[in-house]
Amino acid sequence: MHYGALHPESRAFLSSWQALNGLADQSETGSAMSKDASSMIGRIFLAQRASEGVFTFKTVGADLKLWTGRDLRDHDVASLFHGADRSLIRALLESAITGPGPALARAAAFGAGFGQRTEVEWVFLPLTDKSGAERVLGLFQPISQSPSISKPVLRFSLTALLPPTPEMPVRQGLRLVVSRD
Repeated sequence: MHYGALHPESRAFLSSWQALNGLADQSETGSAMSKDASSMIGRIFLAQRASEGVFTFKTVGADLKLWTGRDLRDHDVASLFHGADRSLIRALLESAITGPGPALARAAAFGAGFGQRTEVEWVFLPLTDKSGAERVLGLFQPISQSPSISKPVLRFSLTALLPPTPEMPVRQGLRLVVSRD
C-alpha cells in the first residue's frame, strides 16, 4: 500500500496535513486547503499518547461511534483490534510520533452477518502542542461508499501497514490549539 492507493478522502486528509506542515509545493497547498472536509468530520478523531504504545481517544466523530457501537473517549485505540494486531497498531502509532510522520493502516471490518466484511483505512497524523503532549489526528475511512455491513462491527483485523517514510521530511509546524470560548 502506498499513498496513491489510498481512498480519495484519506489522500485529501493527508494532503491537508502536509500543506499545513509546509510539506507540499504551492500548487498542492492551495488545492489541499480548498477541499471541503465536512464529509469527513464524523470520521475524524484525536488520540493522545498515555504511555509507550498506548494512545487513548480524546475526541471521536459520530460515524466512528456508529461503526464501533460505543463512545470511545478514554479508550485505547488498540482496543478495537485483537491478538497480534493490538501490538502492531500500537507500534504504528508510536512510529507516527517518533518518525514523526503520517502512518496508515488498512483493516478488514467484520459485521455480525455471515460473510459481512468491508475494508477501512486508518490515517494517523502526528500533532504537537506547547505542553509537549503527543497526539495523533486520525481519520477512519471506509473504502466502499455504501458498505453493506451491520453496525456495530464485531472486530477489525489489520491487512496492511504503512509507517512513516524516511524520505518524507516532517517539520513540526502543525500544532493543536484549544479554545475554551
